[in-house]
Amino acid sequence: MHDMKDIFDTVKSNRISENIVHQIRGAILRGELKIGDRLPSEKDLAMKFGVSKSSLREAYRVLEAYGLLEIKQGMSGGAFVKEVDLKTIKDGLVNYFFFQNPSIREYTQIRTFIEPEVVKICALKITDNDIDYLKNNISEMEKEVDGENFMSDLDCAFHKKLADITENTMISLIVESVQTALINVKRMLQMNHDFLTMVCDGHKKIVGALCERDPDKAGKEMLQHIIEVETGMLACKNGDMVLTETGILKSDTGR
Repeated sequence: MHDMKDIFDTVKSNRISENIVHQIRGAILRGELKIGDRLPSEKDLAMKFGVSKSSLREAYRVLEAYGLLEIKQGMSGGAFVKEVDLKTIKDGLVNYFFFQNPSIREYTQIRTFIEPEVVKICALKITDNDIDYLKNNISEMEKEVDGENFMSDLDCAFHKKLADITENTMISLIVESVQTALINVKRMLQMNHDFLTMVCDGHKKIVGALCERDPDKAGKEMLQHIIEVETGMLACKNGDMVLTETGILKSDTGR
């Protein structure tokens, strides 16, 4: 690990904790701090930055939320550089989607850019075990067609499995994050039996094309499925909540 005197500068008085976060994060991204490295004691680091311990702890909390630091207690405790895991990134993306409230058309666009290509790759790489997993997933989905489990675990698991077959972590991250965000939208709406049955049927057609190892057919089935999901979601409502083409959830009365 580099000498801290060479890494960090005294913090300016404005935006103190933000400045600390910027410096520590920068040192990690530049490779000056490695995974597992222990930062100096709070006393020493606060002195180096020229800040109070409370300001330093505030910065630590932000870096923990980013997944860059792990704070351990006890005699051998302290602040340690941590490898960011996919769950932390996925949760951050899902939170971002929630507050930005993308339109249903935006969800459809990103899905049509990515997921048809995903299943084309799957058609070339999929194994018999993968196909068995997808078929079992659909069977379980049909049993839970009116239940919460369908809208949370099983639907997401189907699309996540397809993304994982590509063996591309970036694809898996994006697909799973988008699917999780869509589940949150679906929970605000009253998804009827016809919609849920349509989802199962779409998944069956996708798996059928994958069984044939036909990339083009798999891509077309996925594209059709995505379009049907958009149409079905736009037709659903929950009380005074509706989903418009611009994707804003609002009341029938315009509140």
